[in-house]
Amino acid sequence: MDAYYPLPAMAPDLPVWSHAAPAPAPAVLLPEPQTLPSFFMHPPPPPPLPAGRGRLLPWPIAHRPPPEFFFEMDYRRTHSLIQFLTDEGAIPTPEEEETRELVIRELKKIVTDWAKGVASEERVPPRRVTATVLTYGSYTLGAHGPESDIDALCVGPCIANLPHHFFVVLRQILKCRPEVSGLQTVENAKVPLMRFRFSGISVDLTYAQLPVLDAVQAINTSSPQYLRRLDSRSWKSLSGVRVNEQIVQLVPNQEKFQILLRCIKLWARRRGLHCHLLGSFAGIHLAILAAYVCQRFPNATANGLFTMFFGIFAHWPWHIPVDLHGQPTNCRHSDGCLMPIVMPCTPPELCASNMTEGTFRKIREELMRGYVLTKDLGSHDFEWAWIFEPFPYSTTYGQFLRIALCAPTSEELHDWIGWVKSRFPYLILKLENIGIECDPNSSQEVDHTVIKPNTVYHWGLIPLSDVYLDPSSLKEDFMKYVINDVYGKVKCTDSELTISIVDASELPKSMSNDSFYSQQHLHEYGVGYQAAADCWSAFG
Repeated sequence: MDAYYPLPAMAPDLPVWSHAAPAPAPAVLLPEPQTLPSFFMHPPPPPPLPAGRGRLLPWPIAHRPPPEFFFEMDYRRTHSLIQFLTDEGAIPTPEEEETRELVIRELKKIVTDWAKGVASEERVPPRRVTATVLTYGSYTLGAHGPESDIDALCVGPCIANLPHHFFVVLRQILKCRPEVSGLQTVENAKVPLMRFRFSGISVDLTYAQLPVLDAVQAINTSSPQYLRRLDSRSWKSLSGVRVNEQIVQLVPNQEKFQILLRCIKLWARRRGLHCHLLGSFAGIHLAILAAYVCQRFPNATANGLFTMFFGIFAHWPWHIPVDLHGQPTNCRHSDGCLMPIVMPCTPPELCASNMTEGTFRKIREELMRGYVLTKDLGSHDFEWAWIFEPFPYSTTYGQFLRIALCAPTSEELHDWIGWVKSRFPYLILKLENIGIECDPNSSQEVDHTVIKPNTVYHWGLIPLSDVYLDPSSLKEDFMKYVINDVYGKVKCTDSELTISIVDASELPKSMSNDSFYSQQHLHEYGVGYQAAADCWSAFG
C-alpha cells in the first residue's frame, strides 16, 4: 500500500500515479503520511469550484476498474505526452542543440576580447583582465525548446561598467557582427539587459560587474567576499545563475523534471501565461513550481507529475509561498505579490513578479481548467491537445485594447518595442485602477496598411463595472511614464505609439480560432467551465 501525503488546503485527496511512495515532505505544508485505500478503487470527490462555475457531476459508483487498469492508462498517457511534445516541436533536434552551443562559444570569445579591449582603454595589463559568459534559465536546466531564448550573463571585471562598457562598447561590438540581428537594449529595467538574435537564436544578455580584474577566477571560486561586494544590479543579475544551481541540486530526477518543465512551458505559452512583463509567469516561476512537484513525488510518471502540477496549484493556498526548502520564510508578503514563490537561494528572496489581480485571476482559471481536464485517468478518449489548445482570445472577449508601435527602421522598432514592453506593467495597473482588467496577448501582429515598420498588440478588455475608457487619455498618461527620463525621450524621438479600442470582429485573422476542445470536452466531463462574471465579462 502506497503512503499518501495530503496536500494543502482544498485538495487533500489528489492522486499520484507512481509505483512507489512519494518522498517525505516538510511538516510546514504536508503532515505525516496517512494510510489511504487505493485511489484507483475509490476516486476522491471533486473539490468545490469558485462561485460562478457549474457543478461537477457525482463520480460513478458502479464497475470500478482494478488498479492495474489505471497503471496501464497512466503508462499510455505518459507515452503519448512525450510523443506530443516531440510532434509539437517542443524538443530541440541535435542540429539545433549544436547551433546553441556554437552561439555560447562565440559569445564567450566576444566577451573575452571585449574585456581585453576595456583593459587597454583603462591602461591595465590585458593579461590580468578576464570576462566570461554563464548561462541559466531553461537552457541550463535542459528544458528549452527550439524557440526558447538563451538566458546569458556576462560576468565582467571591475573596470568594465554597465552604462558605458556594456551598453555602449559591447553593444557596438555585437551590432557589427553579421550573426547578430534585432539588437535591443533595456537599460532601466530591474535587471538591465541586451536582447538580440545570434545566428537565429534569441539571446537575453545581462551583466554582473565583479569587484576584481580576473572575473573568471572569481566566479569559478564563488567566494563570498566577492559576492558581498557586488552592487545591487549585479547581485540581481547573478541570482538567475545561483537559483539554477540550487534547483539542479534539489530535484531528485533531472530527466523527469525536464519533461515536466517542458510540458508546463508549452502549456503556459499556448494559454497566454508565459510573459513576465504582461503579468504572467516568468521562466523562474515555472521552474520552481515544476521542481516542487518533482520533489514531492519523485517516483511519479510524466503524466502523474503534470496532472499533479494542476492538482496542487489549482488548489494552493496562495497566502503560503511555494518554497523548495519547505521552511518558514521571513520573506512572505514582503512585496505584496499575489503568487509568492521563493527562490532557493540564501538569503531567501521572493521571485520578482508583475502579477496583478486580473492576470492572477486568469492564471487560477487556467490551473483549474488543467485540473478538470487531466483528473480523470480513466477516460479513454483523452487527448493532450485539449490541454495545450491555444487560448481563444477572439471568442472570449468582445473588445480589445489595440497598442500599435512603429518606427522609421526595423532596428529602431526593435529598440522601441523593448523599451515600451518594459513599461507594460504600468499600463496594466493603470487599467485596473480605473476598473478594467485585461488579458494581455503577447502575440505581435503587423499592420500591413502602415508603411513604416510596426508591431501591434491586442489585449482583451474585462470591465468590472460600467466604466468609460478614453484611449486618448490613457495614451497620454502612459506616454508620460514611457518618457519619464532622458533615455525614454530619446527612444520616442522618431517612434510612435497609438492606443485604440477595437471589436473582436476587427482582429487580424491570425488571432481567430475556435475553442473546440475546451468547451466540448469540459462539458463531457460534467463541468460547465464558464468564466466567472466578475473576470471574464465582455467589454461595454
